[in-house]
Formats: sequence, C-alpha cells, structure tokens
Amino acid sequence: MTPEEAYNIKVISDIKLTNLGLLHVETWIEKDEYKTAIFLNKKRVTWGGNEALPNIINNNFYYVKNEKEKSLLIKQEMFGEPVSLLSLNKIKKYVFHQKGILILGEENFDKNAPFVAEKLKYRFDGRGLLRTRQSLFLFNEKLEKVVSGNFDVIDVATNGKRVAIAATKENDDIGLADIYELDVATGELTKITKGENTITAIDMNENGEIAFIGHNKGKTPWAIKKVILPEKNLEYLCGNNTGSTVLTDLFDGYQDKLIFKKDEIITLGQEGGATNLFKIIDNRVEKITNGKHVIRGFDYNDKNLAYYYSTQTKPSLLYYKEETYDPNPNVEGIQPIELNENIQGWLILINENNPLIVAIHGGPHTAYGYGYFIEFQFYARNGFNILYSNPTGSQGYGEDFAKGCVGDWGGKDMNEIIELTNIVKEKYNLKGKIGVTGGSYGGFMTNWIVTQTNIFSAAISERSISNLVSMCGTSDIGFWFNAVEAGIEDPWLQDSIQKLIKMSPIFYVKNVKTPTMLIHGEEDYRCPIEQAEQFFNALKMNGVPTVLVRYQGDGHEHARKGKPLNMKDRLKRKLEWFNNYLK
Repeated sequence: MTPEEAYNIKVISDIKLTNLGLLHVETWIEKDEYKTAIFLNKKRVTWGGNEALPNIINNNFYYVKNEKEKSLLIKQEMFGEPVSLLSLNKIKKYVFHQKGILILGEENFDKNAPFVAEKLKYRFDGRGLLRTRQSLFLFNEKLEKVVSGNFDVIDVATNGKRVAIAATKENDDIGLADIYELDVATGELTKITKGENTITAIDMNENGEIAFIGHNKGKTPWAIKKVILPEKNLEYLCGNNTGSTVLTDLFDGYQDKLIFKKDEIITLGQEGGATNLFKIIDNRVEKITNGKHVIRGFDYNDKNLAYYYSTQTKPSLLYYKEETYDPNPNVEGIQPIELNENIQGWLILINENNPLIVAIHGGPHTAYGYGYFIEFQFYARNGFNILYSNPTGSQGYGEDFAKGCVGDWGGKDMNEIIELTNIVKEKYNLKGKIGVTGGSYGGFMTNWIVTQTNIFSAAISERSISNLVSMCGTSDIGFWFNAVEAGIEDPWLQDSIQKLIKMSPIFYVKNVKTPTMLIHGEEDYRCPIEQAEQFFNALKMNGVPTVLVRYQGDGHEHARKGKPLNMKDRLKRKLEWFNNYLK
C-alpha cells in the first residue's frame, strides 16, 4: 500500500435531519487538497468542493462555503441561485433566532501587523497568534457583533427566543468557561454557572432549558465529563465518560455534541475504546446503541435518529432508517485481535516472523479504540504487526484510572505498555524486531521509553515533549497543563523546576541508543518544535542515529488534518525508517 492509497478515502461529517431528508458532508483528498461536498439523501447537491455545515429551514438551503481566507454563509432558495449573506474569517456554527441568524465565528484580521501579547494565552494551536477571538454575531440584513472580547465564545444555543452561550470570559488563560444567558437586544450577559467549568458543547430545548457537556472541577484534564443541567442542579454520566476521547486519524473534525429535545437529551458516551449513543429521559440514562465502534456524530429530531461512525475495518459509515451507507465500499481494513491482558489493547497480526510496531496514544487522557486508523492499516499492508493499547491515564475506564498517570508520566503507564508487549510477543510467538512510535503524549512516551530501555530497535517520535520546563514557557497550555499533570501549582519554583526536569526525557538523554526519528509541525503551539529540536540536538551530539523532519504550515494536528502532501510524505518517511531498522 502507498501513502496515496492509504489516504484515498472519504469521511462523513456534519449530518443534519431536515423536512426534506438527511443532509451530510463528505471530505476527501484530491490533488493534495481537502475537498468537501454536501449530500441530500445520499445524492450530491454541491459541487464547489468547499461546502460544510448544511441545513434546510423553511425550504431554504443554508451552508458555509470555506475559502482560503474567509468563510461565507450561503442561502439558496428553492430553485434559486446561491446568495452569500455574510463573510467572516471563520464560521464555526450558526443557529436561527427570532431576531435573525446567530453566528459563532472569527472576524478577519491583518496577520502581518505587529502583535502585542498581554495575556498568558496569546497564541493557540491551529489558530496561531490570537489576533481575533471567537465571537457571537447576529445577522439580520446586516452583520452585528453581539458578544466579543479577549476571550472565546465556545458555543451557542437557542430555542428561537432565549439564548445561552458558553464563554471563557473569566478563566480564558486556562480555557475554563461558564454558561451565560444573553439578551440579544442589549448584549447583556447573565452568568448561570458557578465554579470553574470545562465545557465542550451546549444545547437548549423548546422550553428554554439548558444542558451542557463538561465538568466543574477546574484544572483537571483527567476529569470525566457529564451532561449537566446547571439551572436544575442535575448531572448525568453517559458510559464511563460523556462525549468521546477515542482517537482516530480520520480528517472528520470530531467535536462533542448533545441534542436537547423536549424532555430528552441525546449524546455520546465512551466505555473503554467504544463510543455509543445514550438517551437521558425521566431522570435516567439509557444506552440506545451498543457496538464495538466509535460513533463520531449524530442528529435527532423526535422521529428519526441518524449517526455516522467508524469501525476498525471501515473508515466512515452512515446509519439512517435501518440502512447503512458506506462511501468507501472498496476499503476493508485488517481486523485487529482484541486484547484484555493487563490493559485493554489491540493487535493487528500479519505474520509471527514480521516486525512489531508499538503505538502509544497522546493526551495522556485520550484512548485508542474501535475506530479506523489510516496509519495502522498502512503499516499492516506493508508487512508490520501493530500493537496499540490504553495504559493507565487513558480515558474511558473511570476517573481514577484516568488520573493514575498524574505526577507519574512514564511510570506505571510505560511499565504496562512494556508488559503488554512482552505478553503479546510470547503469546503470539513474535520473532521480529520491535519499534515504537507515538504523538504528543505518545511522543513524550516514545522519547521517555528510549531513555529507559533499549528493547526497541527503532523509534519515531511525533509532536513530542522532551523538556517539561521549557514547554511551560513555550506551549499554549504548558504553563498550567504541565504543572497540574506533574502535581505542582507553580512551575517556576525551584523545587517545581527540579521535579519537571526529572520527569523530562531530556534529563536522561545520555542513555539513548535507539535510532530515533523526530517529526514535528513548524506551527505546533501545543508541543512547540523546540521540544523536538532539543532531543534531536542531544541525540546527534551523542552519536545516536537520528533525523528531524519539519513540516511547514502544520500544527499539532499534522497527523490527523495536516497538509495532505505532508501527511503522505510523513507515512512514506515513517515506513522507510521502520523498514531500515526493523526489517
């Protein structure tokens, strides 16, 4: 399999139930560019190659047209021509209110003007320098800004009259948010929630009742999320974690979502490596799908339920009215063997004599699971066995398990990965060499593991962490995230610096013997490229075989939704490195 063949897939997103049927969006790669199109009842209805977020209201067709420097909200009347209503730098969401259309988006800005940083959070991965913030606009013949400031409006919900928003107004530096009621006429905000909330999605039913996905535990990245009704003081847990942290490398742009209709709430819940749909009704939680799959998105309108999902052998499937639509009928991945040994994991077994690649996920509070992985199928089709797992720190197994790696990065979780590797090697009589790879926290673990053991014959570390101290001063979230993950308050105390550096792979870099490739996006603000530069320089000076691959224009998501040309080049280079050192 070539990288071009690996990425020759279509992925589904943005599904919407309407009075004319089901809308959905498909995304694919064509001539090294992402292309999107809108489908109505599985028939393509847009042809520009850059349309998303479709809806049909009063038989008028609305969608967002994304161009290089701007997003346009388009309205098309029945049998009429498309008309551009407004333009913003980005449009994330739009909803309909009695006073007009409420739009969540960012204004245009001059990216070449001087920039003055005044807050700790002055740049963000995927956005660059925060020259503009995500604001709420109202469109009714003209575009007006309703809520804005040096913070982000995360989400908006309305029943046509009442409006609620989630915004990082008081705790923007660390991304904590609150729910506010908005008076659209005056812009006045009334705070509804109390406490330090992580909020990923909100919705409102016809009666104006509000629900959101998140938690109110402050700076706790490991905390499980729930459905919370802040004005009723009610909360509900769906599965082991509401929403989903199950990773894939599909380019569908997963985001948490809930739908509040009358007295029912529909949302996703995660249990280990699976994500299913749950319904909250009559003060209880019901599981309404049950599969070894990862549901990525859904819609519900009292009568019908539609959702799209991924399996370990199928990238993207759409379920509606007891029928399943597959945009990739000729794609069939290799089914992994499920492992329930010391931890949950999966093995794609090709041949006992072939090399094994051990993959480590990021987060650390995310999870591998029952979704399709382009990269894993690519390795498998090129003759490698693949082992991936959910060690301590992974989400989906309860909050205590997720918190288990805090203050102990590279401790229990590393031992569990090595133990599982040894179990699999013996159980399946694997005779080949072993390599290791991972991104983000998986990149930290890859850097860490080669300083602690020489059992791996090759390593590839992506968007990695090597120095937790320098990352506190260069990452968009490092100044607080590294601190709480290390179990400290102030990262700049001498004792804290000592703890952070002793938790850092760079502190033990003299131990490394494993040939190690480092891959990084030049515009990664989550784990800045200086992290890879440090490790590369140290390895080079110590005579360890190493290369540093730098991808221009890519950020932290370079392996999931980076530039397509870079993503293909990445698979090619990773395969060459593993072929060279493992075969």
